[in-house]
Amino acid sequence: MKQNSLSVPIVGGGIAFLCFFFPWIKLDMSALGLGDALSQVKVNLSVSGFKYATGTANLTTLAFLAALAILGVCIYMMNQKTPWKSRTIVLISSGIGLLFVLFKLIQFIPGLNPQMDVVSGVLKSIDSDADIGNLISLQFGGFGTAIGFIIALIGGWNIPKSDISMEDNHQEAIP
Repeated sequence: MKQNSLSVPIVGGGIAFLCFFFPWIKLDMSALGLGDALSQVKVNLSVSGFKYATGTANLTTLAFLAALAILGVCIYMMNQKTPWKSRTIVLISSGIGLLFVLFKLIQFIPGLNPQMDVVSGVLKSIDSDADIGNLISLQFGGFGTAIGFIIALIGGWNIPKSDISMEDNHQEAIP
């Protein structure tokens, strides 16, 4: 683990980065039951994390930058003699990225977000039999990004704190 200690954070950061381009949220307008009115409109819409990240400066943008920071720091430190210096940056970036992604995903869970309850109330007021849970569904991209940040966090935690203990062991072994 000591020799390739940065490989696990690179894999986690890579998974998080790639999952930003997969769908996070799917909106299915066919559940509204409007039939002919929606025949001219796109019925299904998928929104990726990258679209959230590049839309406006928000928490998802910071999570995307955290994934890039993990990848950049780990790739740079891979050829250095002191990979332990990347430990703090990897831990902070993966923690921040994970919190921001989870916050974004929680926004689309109907029972946890009061704004979703308002949308559900509007649907009931227009006599629609659609449920907000059928309209909005979470997709793999958001969960994959969170899993990537968790892997990077575990990998960052397993980066050795310093090379001093390895040097001491090496000097004791040589008579």
